[in-house]
Amino acid sequence: MTVQAVLIAAIALVFTVAALLALIRMIKGPSILDRAIASDVLLSEVLCILGTEAVINEHTYTLPIMLMIAATGILGTVAVARFVARRDRAQQTEGEQ
Repeated sequence: MTVQAVLIAAIALVFTVAALLALIRMIKGPSILDRAIASDVLLSEVLCILGTEAVINEHTYTLPIMLMIAATGILGTVAVARFVARRDRAQQTEGEQ
């Protein structure tokens, strides 16, 4: 085996373990914020995998896909944060009454 093949196998193993851990956190929760963070981690990992693939194969074809995934992740995070903030405000006003 070449050094490059060993490195690719190690990278694949690390990405697989990280994806499984993120999926477990998305399933178990317990809160919506835990699930949102896990989905952000998974999206970041997909970006890293696409970037790694582009570096290994020496091309830039995946850059537009990576930009769209990043934009989707940012919009999703902002949407979840706004939802949680509104929910917390509603719970506080109910508690004051």
